[in-house]
Amino acid sequence: MSQGSVNSTNSKVRCSCGRIAVVRTVRNGSNAGTKFYGCPMWPNTSCQLFVPIDDNNVVEDLQLKLLERDTTIAELEMIQKFNEDKIKELEKEKKSLVDEVETLKTEMWQQKLSSIKQYTNQKNMSMALFIALIVVVVIFM
Repeated sequence: MSQGSVNSTNSKVRCSCGRIAVVRTVRNGSNAGTKFYGCPMWPNTSCQLFVPIDDNNVVEDLQLKLLERDTTIAELEMIQKFNEDKIKELEKEKKSLVDEVETLKTEMWQQKLSSIKQYTNQKNMSMALFIALIVVVVIFM
């Protein structure tokens, strides 16, 4: 393997001539089909960069897992925001319903009091008529 460096911040491979390496595939031999980083100027260069791309690269696997977790976190944050908005909406609806129930209770008590007054007035009227009837019967007897 010739000189080459992997830039850990962006995981791009640079060859000794300073260019960003390209991905190539071995075409012949026992390694045919293997992907590797090579100089973009090859074969017209003296740079002999050859950095195999490890399909089981731990760093790339960890970066992928990190990306998946970041995606999951972003999705969960969206769901949380949606749920918080829904909770606010439901709390407003609850307050409105509580206010409506209180109004209905007040109206119910007012109707109950009105009904009691009417019953009392009707009872008093019936008593007055009964007394008047007794008075009339006593007078005419």
